[in-house]
Amino acid sequence: MATTKEPRRLCISQLSSPPSTKRRQEETQFALANGDELDLMSSLPLTAEVLEALKTRIIELEDELAQQPEEKKRNMQVKKVFDRLKKECKSDAVKFQGGPKTIKMDEVYSEAEFDLLFKGKGHLIQPTLTNKPKSVVTIIHFNSQAHIDAFFGDELKPLKGNIWSRGGVPQRTFGAGFGGFGSTFSKSQKIGAVDVAISSLEVNYSKNNMKCTLKFEVTQLRGGGVVWI
Repeated sequence: MATTKEPRRLCISQLSSPPSTKRRQEETQFALANGDELDLMSSLPLTAEVLEALKTRIIELEDELAQQPEEKKRNMQVKKVFDRLKKECKSDAVKFQGGPKTIKMDEVYSEAEFDLLFKGKGHLIQPTLTNKPKSVVTIIHFNSQAHIDAFFGDELKPLKGNIWSRGGVPQRTFGAGFGGFGSTFSKSQKIGAVDVAISSLEVNYSKNNMKCTLKFEVTQLRGGGVVWI
């Protein structure tokens, strides 16, 4: 009596180490043309349809791997920007007293480095087809939480600043002046830490001298967070 020969089956787990448990389901499942879903970590029938799906998945993974060096380089640059901003927010030169504070940072980027960081991010002011299309100066505004999130990605973390009292207030002193009294002006004093957040970012880049100025506006958080205007 004739029997139907089962197709050979391939277990991908025999060829490579499995990914982490957290990423396993997302990265090892794929769909066939007929809509069926298979798991790369299980035994697969070596049919033409499965082989075609595997070929497509391999091409996708190769594309992802090709992009990783650039993504890693960008993430390092973004982290560098955020770490510097974090340090500036805590410096004695930035005194939070209720209103927003402007923090300016200058960097030097090649055109390729600038594009890697900022191309496709925020709202491009110039050059555009309708605004100075031949300008060598690029201006980009980040004026919403979505813009800020998209630029910093996972590097965006809580920021801390310091509240300072307002200086320049006249105050009486003893030991000088008529009747033994005198006057001086109070100095601004550090009071304590406060949560702050980026409310906007303006980027100005010149291709000629490769200078990039980042102008952050940072605001104290008041319970409900930053108010976007």
